[in-house]
Amino acid sequence: MRVKFSLILFCILFQSCNSQQQPTKEQKQILEDAKANFVFVEGGTFTMGKNGVSIAREHQVTLDSYSISKYETTWKEFDLYTALNNLELIYPNYRNQEDMGPNFGAVGMNWYQAQSYCQWLGKQLGLPIDLPTEAQWEFAARSRGLNVEHATDSGKIEGSFTEKRNYPAYDTIVGAYPPNPLGVYDMSGGRPEWTNDWAVIYPDKPIENPRYDTIDVRKDKIIRGFHSLYNSVYIRSSREPEQDGFGGGFRCACNQKTPIK
Repeated sequence: MRVKFSLILFCILFQSCNSQQQPTKEQKQILEDAKANFVFVEGGTFTMGKNGVSIAREHQVTLDSYSISKYETTWKEFDLYTALNNLELIYPNYRNQEDMGPNFGAVGMNWYQAQSYCQWLGKQLGLPIDLPTEAQWEFAARSRGLNVEHATDSGKIEGSFTEKRNYPAYDTIVGAYPPNPLGVYDMSGGRPEWTNDWAVIYPDKPIENPRYDTIDVRKDKIIRGFHSLYNSVYIRSSREPEQDGFGGGFRCACNQKTPIK
């Protein structure tokens, strides 16, 4: 009798842990589009950080190959995660605003929610997806470590937001700016983006595949990328992981050493 009761209890718990709704055909297409939007980044060695521009010291970093989303996570994608997991909608009272459209970058989630989305996406696609480390973010923004100030097609800011380059304000659909040479959009001029790492000081010696997501002696997570195109791509900031009201978003990375198929 006790065995039968335990089995029933196990089934109830198992069902409650697997209560995610099954995606519709349209929702599956959103997942497939998210998968297709990953850009392969061949690994290599680069000098991360820049004296005189960033609070970070220069340090030599070697990374394995990985992939990163060419766009920041959109409302359409994040709302799919919210709906299928029976979670509360973020900013439900502001969804009639133009900058809350489905193809705008999602904002207002804390670090835990951003990481949860990326890991959930990885489970749906069968891939090792997570938030990018800070090193992965900068390597991709600088098109594999190019010595540039901005993650634009030229590495520079040419003209103002309204002059010859026609840069829009940041509250616009993803992909509005020209991509960098790697094919990644909005890492300059987009939203501030969560990374996986705690705010730590890198060592002086060369380091391979730095990950600072398990250190518990720090209280802030690193933010990279900023609204203003006048801020260099090297600038770092940080926020407590529970913070959700600074207008930040995120993109995901796939820690697979070969291109996604």
